[in-house]
Amino acid sequence: MNKEFSMNSLKRILLVEDSPNDAELALHALAEHNLAQEVLQLHDGAQALDYLFRRG
Repeated sequence: MNKEFSMNSLKRILLVEDSPNDAELALHALAEHNLAQEVLQLHDGAQALDYLFRRG
């Protein structure tokens, strides 16, 4: 896998994780490998569904 990405290949990621420690690990891994241009972190499935369906 090519470790160099252009800005066009970077993705927006929706991270849904209720554990702060696990979320921190995921964010660190994404940043370390430059895999996402933007990460939106939500804490549970209800928040994720509201975001995805643009409610609330």
